[in-house]
Amino acid sequence: MFHTLLVGPSGRGRAIWIKRLLAELDPTPLWGYHTPKEQPDASGRSQIRLCPVGCSAEQNSPVLLGWCKDRQATAIPYAFEDCAGIIEQAGLHGLLLLDELGAMESHSPRFCRAVLDALDRNLPILAWVRDLDTPFLSAVRTHPKARCFYPPPVYDPALFETLSAFLTAQLNAGR
Repeated sequence: MFHTLLVGPSGRGRAIWIKRLLAELDPTPLWGYHTPKEQPDASGRSQIRLCPVGCSAEQNSPVLLGWCKDRQATAIPYAFEDCAGIIEQAGLHGLLLLDELGAMESHSPRFCRAVLDALDRNLPILAWVRDLDTPFLSAVRTHPKARCFYPPPVYDPALFETLSAFLTAQLNAGR
C-alpha cells in the first residue's frame, strides 16, 4: 500500500488536481479535510480555513487556521491541534484526503503526529504536500509508504491518467 502525495508550491493547481481525481474515482467513504481558497479582504489578507470533507463552508463552520498575505502565512497553532481529530478519526476503508500539508502545520505536534500515524496505516491517502523544507514535510515526503508525484503548473492529462491508475490500485488494495 502506497499513499499518493502531490508535491508542489501553492498556486500549482492543487484544487484542480484533487477535484478531478476525486470526481474520477468517487471514493467512499471519504475522510479528511479540504482547505478552500479564500478571497482576500480589503487589506489583502486571506483567511486559511479547514473544512471536513462532505461539508461545504456553508454547511459547517470551517476552522480558522490562520491568515495569508503576500504569500506569507500566520498560523493559529491550537487550531491545528483541534483539527488533528479529523485525521485520527478516519475509518479503516475508503480514502483519507489531506488537502494541503504545509509549513503552518509544523507548529502543531498533535497534527504532525496524526499525519505521520495515518501514513503508517493501510488507509489510502491523497495529499497535497508543499515543497518546503521543514522536518515535518520532509518526513511526510520521505515516508516509506508514500509515493510523490510532482504536477506541473499546467494540467497534464498523461500525469492525470498515471495518478488515477495509481490511486485506483491503492483504493482496491485497501478494500
